[in-house]
Amino acid sequence: MFDSQTRLEFRRRILQLTPEAQRQWGIMTSHRMVCHLGDQLRIALGDLSTSPIPGPLRYPLIKQLAIDVLPWPKGRVKGPREAFVTQPTVWDSDVATLCELLETFASRHSQRTWPRHPFFGRMSGSLWSRLTCRHFNHHLKQFGC
Repeated sequence: MFDSQTRLEFRRRILQLTPEAQRQWGIMTSHRMVCHLGDQLRIALGDLSTSPIPGPLRYPLIKQLAIDVLPWPKGRVKGPREAFVTQPTVWDSDVATLCELLETFASRHSQRTWPRHPFFGRMSGSLWSRLTCRHFNHHLKQFGC
């Protein structure tokens, strides 16, 4: 997500979404998903505090496999509760906020210290960037974008 062309492509896909888009798996609506992606960025930016969730994803090799390699389950794994705090309000406003958060995230590419992830623990900017790409791709595909 630190690459401008990558962000541009994700922004294009985000702007293709509609509030009526039908999910292909899971229970979220497209509007809820937009807010969920925004909350993930707020966690990465340190705007939302999180509590650690114990588990094997904190081990470096398992963390890297989960972020970069293994397929993500569709509709079977729930993210941390902090990634579901923002309630949908006005579609256009929520989409604009998501795009703004994405640019804020990208502007911090040279930041040395990043907040911990609830599942993965200590994260570098590079890991946060790759996780964010994978997370956005997962949910945009969920709604056919």
